[in-house]
Amino acid sequence: MHGFLEVHPRRIGGLKRGLPVWPIEEVDQMKEAFILVAVGSAGARVEIRDFLQQRAWREGENFLFVA
Repeated sequence: MHGFLEVHPRRIGGLKRGLPVWPIEEVDQMKEAFILVAVGSAGARVEIRDFLQQRAWREGENFLFVA
């Protein structure tokens, strides 16, 4: 499964670099995925980390920050 997770409503459902863009809530159906998080907004890393860890995702094992 390849694509992007997004929080911005206008981007969801479209394509980015030819790949689908899903709402962040879809992560619950992606237990086999490995997520690369590329976000530059101040404070976003903490929010994303908390969001994923609350769903039992482990940094370094299931997801990495790359930006």
